[in-house]
Amino acid sequence: MSSLILVTGGTGTLGRLVVPLLREAHCQVRVLSRRSHEPEDGIEFTIGDLATGEGVESAVDGVGTILHCAGSAKGDEEKTRNLVRAASRAGVQHLVYI
Repeated sequence: MSSLILVTGGTGTLGRLVVPLLREAHCQVRVLSRRSHEPEDGIEFTIGDLATGEGVESAVDGVGTILHCAGSAKGDEEKTRNLVRAASRAGVQHLVYI
């Protein structure tokens, strides 16, 4: 099982608090974001959109755990469905919905 953790919403209100805690715990972190970001020490950024599903398959590739911190005023059900489908196909072991 991979020790790589994918954080959805890692640049948002909740995720930007979670990501540093994961790094302090020496976890390998990948952040799914709709926009590009410069890599940071121990943090890999990948571009994708949960609403359309674009980029989600590659974001979950090689991931052992997903922390789903992304949320918005509407459309969360479809976004979560897209994430769960991709995670299932990729064999992700754990998905934590926050």
